[in-house]
Amino acid sequence: MLKTLHLLICSSVVLQGITLDPKLITTIRYGIDRNLKYIYQHSEKMNEDCWFGIVLATAIIRDAYQNGTHVMDNSSMKLTEISQEVLKKGQHKTWLSKSILDPNIWQRNLKYKYNALDPLKKRPSLRILKNIYRYQNLSDEYPNSDFCLQNIVNLTKSLTPVECYINEDCRKKYYEYDRRASAYILTHKLLLLQLARARHCIISDREYETETRKICSLIFGEVISADYFDVLDDMFDLFLEEVLLCGYEGYIDFLKSKWLIYILKSQKKSGCFPASLGDPLKSRIKRDTNILPDGCADHTTGLGAAVLSLYYNFIIKGNVSIKI
Repeated sequence: MLKTLHLLICSSVVLQGITLDPKLITTIRYGIDRNLKYIYQHSEKMNEDCWFGIVLATAIIRDAYQNGTHVMDNSSMKLTEISQEVLKKGQHKTWLSKSILDPNIWQRNLKYKYNALDPLKKRPSLRILKNIYRYQNLSDEYPNSDFCLQNIVNLTKSLTPVECYINEDCRKKYYEYDRRASAYILTHKLLLLQLARARHCIISDREYETETRKICSLIFGEVISADYFDVLDDMFDLFLEEVLLCGYEGYIDFLKSKWLIYILKSQKKSGCFPASLGDPLKSRIKRDTNILPDGCADHTTGLGAAVLSLYYNFIIKGNVSIKI
């Protein structure tokens, strides 16, 4: 399988590490399709973390649609229809479902940025890697991120531009600089900022760009270090979350072709993804998630759908036509 994917990626023109090859994008599309069908079939076992991944996947695929002018538009429409059918299976009457699990608030015109991260954060570091593993010992010091998400939702019920005065504990821990922050603490910092923008908290473009660049530069240091020291298998769920949230901000450093191969290779035949690719009992980076009888994780599977959708979007919007 890996050899086949490698041949696909090496067979045509490359743009910033991503190949504009119809066979490759079809492979990605097939991966998304299998993933969505798996979630549909196991919907009763999926929690809201998984559904959020499908919400983002839906918004990202919608953005890939080029108003009938692109060769993949029919495919984009079909994937959007499937993802919306899947979301119907996960509709719950909770504040999270009504306020966050809505593709409309997350859809944006994704614009990709080249060489936009802090270059000093692009070097692998054993110190950074050790800090990731310290996350487990620090997470209890941070307020529950769901509480902070709900705080933002409560401030933005009308979805009209509003000044958002964030809860003091949330502001101190998630919006102020903390040199110890790593792993899911960093991704949740970014997610809270993204939700504030999606729910129309008043944030200047400059401030938003500065903060997301700062966080994603730190996150990229984690990913590149984990890759260099060959521990991505141990933090696969975290890796997908980091690629998704920073890729969603347009930082193409996170959309490497080698990582695409790695993600496609890691997807099970059924379409799902496990939280860790190594021995889960030995993994030192843990996150609460539902593990299904087949070894797949609902949170990781939702992330997988969104990350593959992000690669799909990037290839389509890469300013080079795909020739069939």
